[in-house]
Amino acid sequence: MIRRERVAVSVAFLAFGIGGGSVIPRLPALKDHLHLTDGQVGLALLGISLGGITGALLSRLVIRRDARLFARLAVIALCVTLVGPGLAGSFGALMASFYLIGCCCGLLDVLVNAQGAQLERIEGRPLINGFHGFWSLGAVIGSAIAGVAAYLGVAPLTQFLTVGLVVAVASFWVLRFLPVYAEAPAPLDAGGAVSFAVLAVCVICFTGVIAEGGTADWSPLFLRELSHASAGLAAVGYTGFALAATLVRFRADLLTARTSRQTVARIGAGISVGGLGLLIAFPALPTAIIGFALVGMGTAVTLPLAFAAGANLSPTGTPLALVMASTYAGTIAGPPAIGALADHFGLRAAMAIPLLAAVVVLALAGRLRLPQASPQMKRITASMPR
Repeated sequence: MIRRERVAVSVAFLAFGIGGGSVIPRLPALKDHLHLTDGQVGLALLGISLGGITGALLSRLVIRRDARLFARLAVIALCVTLVGPGLAGSFGALMASFYLIGCCCGLLDVLVNAQGAQLERIEGRPLINGFHGFWSLGAVIGSAIAGVAAYLGVAPLTQFLTVGLVVAVASFWVLRFLPVYAEAPAPLDAGGAVSFAVLAVCVICFTGVIAEGGTADWSPLFLRELSHASAGLAAVGYTGFALAATLVRFRADLLTARTSRQTVARIGAGISVGGLGLLIAFPALPTAIIGFALVGMGTAVTLPLAFAAGANLSPTGTPLALVMASTYAGTIAGPPAIGALADHFGLRAAMAIPLLAAVVVLALAGRLRLPQASPQMKRITASMPR
């Protein structure tokens, strides 16, 4: 039974990644179709982040009712809302469609991470980075599908319809085995200590996503303008970042099992700081590409470990919802801050923002410890088949 539940959670993360990864690469086609400016595209993308915050906060209302049912519904809803950008006939409609996609993503994010953290508690070993590895793999698959569709001249609506239908049908049966959500162990401490722990994890997620997304999103432009790379080689920076993150996530649980979550988080943050320092100090090729790959490796572990910590801070699911909302808030704050600094001081100086964010994660990594399992949870764990 446990193996089926683990496969179901992995498939949910994979479906999530494919759905999200198939949309963003089609932005050029959507922009041309609607005759949008770069500024309008940026505002439209803001809808995803705002929707993500909304969905994450709404998750608190359903997580304890039937997380398995609502996770399945969220996957189907995501597949349905993928069609929205392809149907949009105006800037407002595009932003609204992105908002709905973001709502589904935020809701699904909380539910599947809560279920992943629960399986960790039941099996008594780290699993969360592996689950996020399936999300990364799905994002790579989704972006590859979008790239092929764009190359063949397939309309975004046709691609979105096909991807949504295939993902919904292929995952429907497997997602029946998602685990039923059970309460997390008791909080580490009472009162203010728990509140501070939630705040610390929220800050880690806010800054962690700035370090991760800020570096990944700006890597092609950095390599083209500062490393003087060709357009094709500049794209390698993002690809290397994504592949490094995917590979690390599939292996990070082994290191976590041998050490601790705090240790892995510190190692990841330290590698991120080193990678960012390398590409800022030596922006020429090939050191810049090596720097981006190091940042991908380092940031890969931060958010999964933080989500698992948030899922275990309270049985209500509220801390995880706040942690996830903080993550989406970071996706709102990071890009304009980096862009504004780049306009005034150059992109090289602007990369100090994700560098500072990685330093904050390094400073707070010690807060990513889990509460001790309650006696009841220990009895459940001991009775579960392996």
